[in-house]
Amino acid sequence: MCRPATCEVCAQKTWRGCGLHVPSVLDSVPKDEWCTCVPKKTVNDQEYPPMVGKGHKEGEEPPKQGE
Repeated sequence: MCRPATCEVCAQKTWRGCGLHVPSVLDSVPKDEWCTCVPKKTVNDQEYPPMVGKGHKEGEEPPKQGE
């Protein structure tokens, strides 16, 4: 099950969990409060923020594994 989370990079709203319930977590949150990191997750043709701990700021190199 997915649940709300706060992005460690941009401090905006994102999600954690299995990835199957992302819409139920974020659809009630205004999009201007969503995490702005990439890569986005697409569910039913809608783009959502990456899972907490998996994203990085757009235009920056993603962190290497283990950092």
